[in-house]
Amino acid sequence: MTTAPEALPAAALAEAPAALAVLDAGGGVVWSSRAFDALLGSPDAWGDAVQAGLGRLVAGADAAKVVRPGHAVERLDLRAHALDGGGAAVVAAVAADPLGARVAAAEAALHALARPRPDLLALLEAAAVHVGQALAAGVAVALVGGADDYVRCAVWPPDAAPGLVTAAVPPGDGSGRARDVSAPPVLAALGAAHALAVPVGGDLPALVVVGRGRPWRPDERAAADRLGVLVATLWGWAEAEDRFERTVADLDDALFTVAHDADGRRRYAFVSPQAEALTGLDPDAVLAGDADWSALVVDGDRAAFAAHDARLRAGRPSTVDVRLVVGGDVAWVRERATPGLDAAGNVATGGLLADVTAQHEAEAQLRRARRAAERAAHTRMAFLRTMSHELRTPLGVIRGFADLLADEVADLAAPPEVAEFADAIQTAAGRALRLVSDLLDLSRLETKALDLRRMPVALGPLLAAVAGRHRPALDGRGVALHVEPTDAAALADPARVEQVVEQLLANAAKFTERGAVAVRVRAEGGAVRVEVADTGVGVAADALDDVFEPFVQGDARVNRRFEGTGLGLAVARRLADQMGGGLTATSVEGEGSTFTLTLPRDEG
Repeated sequence: MTTAPEALPAAALAEAPAALAVLDAGGGVVWSSRAFDALLGSPDAWGDAVQAGLGRLVAGADAAKVVRPGHAVERLDLRAHALDGGGAAVVAAVAADPLGARVAAAEAALHALARPRPDLLALLEAAAVHVGQALAAGVAVALVGGADDYVRCAVWPPDAAPGLVTAAVPPGDGSGRARDVSAPPVLAALGAAHALAVPVGGDLPALVVVGRGRPWRPDERAAADRLGVLVATLWGWAEAEDRFERTVADLDDALFTVAHDADGRRRYAFVSPQAEALTGLDPDAVLAGDADWSALVVDGDRAAFAAHDARLRAGRPSTVDVRLVVGGDVAWVRERATPGLDAAGNVATGGLLADVTAQHEAEAQLRRARRAAERAAHTRMAFLRTMSHELRTPLGVIRGFADLLADEVADLAAPPEVAEFADAIQTAAGRALRLVSDLLDLSRLETKALDLRRMPVALGPLLAAVAGRHRPALDGRGVALHVEPTDAAALADPARVEQVVEQLLANAAKFTERGAVAVRVRAEGGAVRVEVADTGVGVAADALDDVFEPFVQGDARVNRRFEGTGLGLAVARRLADQMGGGLTATSVEGEGSTFTLTLPRDEG
């Protein structure tokens, strides 16, 4: 027995760190320390659990455990020493929480399992073990499935519940909270009187069903909900990781995440397996800092890669194509990356590494083909210029003598056949000379070697002069020729404008057997348009664009009804383009065509 506290210094006890109190024989508090009042609160807030515990101590018990849910301190350990004359001296302390310790241990174990690369089956197996242990269950079974039909995939202890292969578990209320399972087949298979279903699944529904012989306390249900949320979160993470790995596995390109040290060195946080095929480097070695594909860049591309890396360090997106030496070979790769912030607020750059060797080889082949084509075109044009010069001189002589012969025959009383022969020579020589002139013009236009003047051109007199040369032939066939008078003027080369209009009227006259040919001028804004319309044979819609190509005619059959080389319109369009204008056409087959020459307008 101990003596009454009156013999002790009351002030010292009141300020002691221990939670002390003296109870009378009826369980009332005679005296208490400040620590006791702070731990238990005022007597009117103790509740039945504390009153009952104190009553047991006064009745002679040495200790009592008190559980009072909802209070700041839910668990208390009370110890007592009986006093002479009745009553007891009480020491109160916060009780250890075995459930909380078990839940904390389960959370730590589940986090450790999921931290590297979580596996869904391993996660479910661990959930069965740790949820069962934390809730002091006799058996725990992990189930996966859908709706209310589940299949077992893990069990703890390993030899428990052999008969529970499938289970019909009623759906929950949608809250995701643990729920009681009262289905007799499930309870019988578990060998338990009480069972609790803890939802843990993600996209795939999953449960951990725990069973034991006694009911679940409210704090145990709260712990079950807490563990269920954790496992469901880790499950969702595992599913996302699994989806990401499947997506990455289907890519040909490599993904990476990189940051830069203060000295500018790269530190990789993630590198997908495809990097090894692209660079020849082991991704683990890259992550460890023992390798970096930037060291494989050929000397000629190092400056470009350094500038690219500098843009990334400055926080700007960048893309660069460089050559890497991979296994003794040289391969083109494209690195495209965008800086951003990671979850901790640090700068991290996510990027993509792709093999673009085939693209660069195709581009190089295209450049070689273009240069070859350009050389061929220059050779062709040089040949045309040379041959045109070589042919023009003798053809000019032939044409001159043909004209002289025709004049002489007309003055002589020669047989009719001689006049026909002279006319044939004159016509053929003129056609050949025009062909050579067209070839020479085309070669100069293609090589930009044709010098063009730019001066005002009065279109009215020019059109009248060209029309006058074609009117006799058209009148002879009964085809009307209408030329609208105009005061419009263009800024162009007069001789070349006349050449284009000559070609358009010649074409219209050649392909129009009846009806009319009309020439109109429209001045609009800074342009003037000369339209030559006819009612001739027209051009098919699918062949209209081709009439401006060299050696192409709208009627390209072997035995053409209309003679020609197909050079006239090709030369005319190129002349129009180089004078700052253009030449277009519209046509309806069988009804006629309209060719429009557009030139810069002289507004002076």
